[in-house]
Amino acid sequence: MSKIDTILPAEITRFSGDNLRNAAERGVSQTRGAFEKLNASAKDAAGSFDASAAAVARGVSEFNARAFQAFRANTGAAFDFLTSLAGATSPTEIVALQSDFAGKQFKAMNEQARDLSALARKIATDCVEPIKGQLEKAFKPLA
Repeated sequence: MSKIDTILPAEITRFSGDNLRNAAERGVSQTRGAFEKLNASAKDAAGSFDASAAAVARGVSEFNARAFQAFRANTGAAFDFLTSLAGATSPTEIVALQSDFAGKQFKAMNEQARDLSALARKIATDCVEPIKGQLEKAFKPLA
């Protein structure tokens, strides 16, 4: 048989009740510290998800309001067009009214689409920002 040299912690080589109690107290203390860190991280993460959900709720509400404003503007423009169309006296006037209306609506809908897509990007960014901050905070000690 060969002799295997092992290095044992001092607490084990000098076994006594005090050494065992000290080792157990250190273990409990370290476990408590780890639990407190984990608990704090979990609370931070929950706060980040709450902030993200609140940002989504605000954003969706604002998006719906702007979409409804666009709908109202388009509906109003259509009624104005139909009113002017009812007063037209010739086919050339109808074609001119139609052409004018189509050009204005194309421009208005382009602006509305641009506005709504910019708002959607802002909502997405605002939604992700709290979670992104939490992830950066969580992974910072690893870097």
